[in-house]
Amino acid sequence: MDPFTQGLLGAAFSQSFASKKKMPLACLAGTLGGLAPDLDILIVSAVDPLLGIEFHRHFTHSIWFIPIGGFLVAAALWFIINKLLKINQWEFKSLYIFTTLGYATHAVLDACTSYGTRLFWPFSNTRVAWDTVAVIDPIPTLALFVFVVLSYRLLSVKMARLGVIFMIGYLLLGFIQNQRVTRAIKEIASLRGHEVESLKLNPTLGNLIVWRAIYMYNGRYYVNGVVAQPFVIPTIITGTSVATIDPEKIYPQLDKYSVQRKDIRRFNYFSQGYLFEYQGTISDLRYGAEPHKVQPIWGIKIQPKTPDTHVEYLGFSRPNGRALNVIWSMLTGNYQINQNKAVP
Repeated sequence: MDPFTQGLLGAAFSQSFASKKKMPLACLAGTLGGLAPDLDILIVSAVDPLLGIEFHRHFTHSIWFIPIGGFLVAAALWFIINKLLKINQWEFKSLYIFTTLGYATHAVLDACTSYGTRLFWPFSNTRVAWDTVAVIDPIPTLALFVFVVLSYRLLSVKMARLGVIFMIGYLLLGFIQNQRVTRAIKEIASLRGHEVESLKLNPTLGNLIVWRAIYMYNGRYYVNGVVAQPFVIPTIITGTSVATIDPEKIYPQLDKYSVQRKDIRRFNYFSQGYLFEYQGTISDLRYGAEPHKVQPIWGIKIQPKTPDTHVEYLGFSRPNGRALNVIWSMLTGNYQINQNKAVP
């Protein structure tokens, strides 16, 4: 999720195990521990544009790296406090406990999104994505902020634990919504005479009501919006469909050992296989400006004439005012829906 939420959850989890005396330390160390895994964004290359997305949510986000990550954050914080600032009031053991507790929350929270996290690396390279919460959602963020501040000001472990419980409850609600949307998509696919071969769900920004749903059938991806209001049967907003891509066959002029063929494979892995052709690019279908449309957020451009140079990584339009208005109209029930429209 976004860094602000990550830091707050790290703080709340660390404060949940702190004495009143150590509450300020737990807040600071837990926040830094919760933020630290995203330092992997510094792994970039001027030559290889895919290196950054390849190593984001990589080893720093593995559960096996948690004690190492917590140690590194604690060591850096101890050096700053004790050597540079010469405060000499916090021992390393406490720092290590609280930074590690904060660090431990990060990867699990990221795995709840749709982006994909190498949660079990190096024993598994699977990009874990439980599809239960959007990358940015102000509801749990604001709640966590209130609980963390109250815990800090009142020196209250109870407030911190309530914050953690709220976050767990919100993620469980996302799981329930995920299951509701899954059932709705499988039902509509069955009515269309389709068998769902794979399914990818993505809650839209800031809510658990409006979802982007993509399923594969017979060589095509079908994109739909789903409005899952509480206690109401979910509504399907029919989108469109696009052909799937075989990363080994597209651009047949590229040798299987060429740099660009390898880059296509890397981008396919990053996108969890949800690739399609868009305006001369190979793009990631998982994310779109609008829930039921195919306009992507990022993709790669191939240069077949220079097969041993890296591909070009492109960022398309992020959700703008119009797209957010569409999501809002779906959320409030004001979007004009044609449920019986045939899917191409």
